[in-house]
Amino acid sequence: MRTLRIAFSDFIFSRNDRDRMASFDPQDNVFTRLLAKEYDVRVVPMAEAEVLVYSTFGEAHRAFRGRKVFYTSENVLPDFDACDHAITFSHLPDDPRHYRLPQYVFYVDDARRLTKGAGFDAAAALRAKGKFCNFVVSNPRCPQRNRFFRKLNRRKRVDSGGRHFNNLGRPIADKLTFVRDYKFTLAFENSASDGYTTEKLVEPMLAGSLPIYWGNPLVGLDFNPRSFIDVSAFPDFDAAIDHILKVDADDELYLSYLREPWFNGDTPPSWFDEGEHLAAWRRFLGTPWVERPRIYRDRGLRDHALGTGLGRHLSSVGTKLDGLLWKAGWRF
Repeated sequence: MRTLRIAFSDFIFSRNDRDRMASFDPQDNVFTRLLAKEYDVRVVPMAEAEVLVYSTFGEAHRAFRGRKVFYTSENVLPDFDACDHAITFSHLPDDPRHYRLPQYVFYVDDARRLTKGAGFDAAAALRAKGKFCNFVVSNPRCPQRNRFFRKLNRRKRVDSGGRHFNNLGRPIADKLTFVRDYKFTLAFENSASDGYTTEKLVEPMLAGSLPIYWGNPLVGLDFNPRSFIDVSAFPDFDAAIDHILKVDADDELYLSYLREPWFNGDTPPSWFDEGEHLAAWRRFLGTPWVERPRIYRDRGLRDHALGTGLGRHLSSVGTKLDGLLWKAGWRF
């Protein structure tokens, strides 16, 4: 078994039991466990590594001279001037330097939990739902999400259990347990970008709650678009809300969504397959490495989706102010 000396940099090296992607253990993680199936993996300091896997939370990787693999679960595009290979959410099927691994894969321990099968009883699932719609968000920095929540909440109360726009008195302790009671879940990404789908969509699916989704314009390549309400498919938010209330009032219409499989063809896509992940690593490590000049650009999270400069700064300030106004009692 070949020895592989690997290092990690620019991840969040801390423990977070509530969010499995908000912390990273360099000694024991999805990459070390996967590569151990084929290599004698040695996690070493960066100066001793032959391969560096780095992410978006720092610039330590810039000192490394060797094969670099960029990984992100954030809405950041790969930059092949800075790395040799990349593992991201992007759809780049013709680029052998890249492997698509959407972040939501890590929130599903077994993809079969998202398959419905012939025995799925949608009517029984509906009978178990006693409440209308929920919203569980802590990050205030998405103006579209904030605006949609306020609009829908004005038409019919939405129970907000996160730290942002909370109307239950305190944040909920367990998201999936909370979501199970609701017919609908607001599932808006932090920002919209081709291919960028996160746990925000799969968590309501795991709980059997119909997602009201906004984000990835290509989400239909990952999930069956007839199994959830895609806000982007409507001319505006008001039209989407009119449809949501119509679905809420019509059990048969609601069941027509719930009976649909979450996946296209009720079959998990290939990025749930560890064999595909390992094949990508074989391709990466089997490519001869040639030293070349690196070009590093100062990039922020979501820059390609939200832009830079004053407009983005003002938008961020506005979303934070919106959250403060809510806490102060301005809830219209």
